Amino acid sequence: MHTMFSPTIPHDSPDYLGRLVISYSRVYTVVRTRQSYGRPELFIATPEGQDGRPYGQWVPAHVIAEPYRTIIHWHPNTEFREDQSSCEALYQSVLQANEVRAQEQAKADQERRERESRCEAFWKEHTPEWAKGYLVAELREDESDIMTDYFAHSVTRRVLLGFSKSDRNNFREMRKLAATFGPTNKLATEGQENRENYTGGSGYYLSGSYRRSGWTIRKESLKHGLPRGSQAVLDFAHWLETASR
Repeated sequence: MHTMFSPTIPHDSPDYLGRLVISYSRVYTVVRTRQSYGRPELFIATPEGQDGRPYGQWVPAHVIAEPYRTIIHWHPNTEFREDQSSCEALYQSVLQANEVRAQEQAKADQERRERESRCEAFWKEHTPEWAKGYLVAELREDESDIMTDYFAHSVTRRVLLGFSKSDRNNFREMRKLAATFGPTNKLATEGQENRENYTGGSGYYLSGSYRRSGWTIRKESLKHGLPRGSQAVLDFAHWLETASR
């Protein structure tokens, strides 16, 4: 990132407290300062972060550019200074919000561990002795940003379709099990066969015409044992229903 210092505030000046900073169009206030390895660091804070609560972070002063030069830059009103009491109040509100976030994260982590433990127990109880692989339907959500040439997706749901006596990829098998699950039944006849067996690729999978969103079907091997941790977490309801028929 190319940065330049504001001509009104030299980079070694202590006159940072109360200044306004813009980062990704959000306005922050410098509420604390400190020295790190001989260089100033600034705690910039906003009363409303992405989660709607006060948010702040430490940033090196030298990365903040002149107004509008980069994604993080000084506010064009370079003369403005928030009063010290307001800075301190905002700083304390960020600390309080961080405590709540930490408590929420701890609860979420505990629930995740419990969910993973339950799913690991399910695999041990229900995986057939003959199974060498299993097929899963994954729902992808596109997270691409065309403006920044960022292309990616996340998986928001994983459904167990069934087990396989082989760990070799077989698109005919994928299509057969795709037909058993309502959201993926079109893939049984219209699915595209993707062979991305290269570094950074997604392996072999069946998908719709747009690969970064919608449902896909893939096979996972049990060669190295049953799934553990986050990989063990699947929606088993569909398989339980079909297995009981």
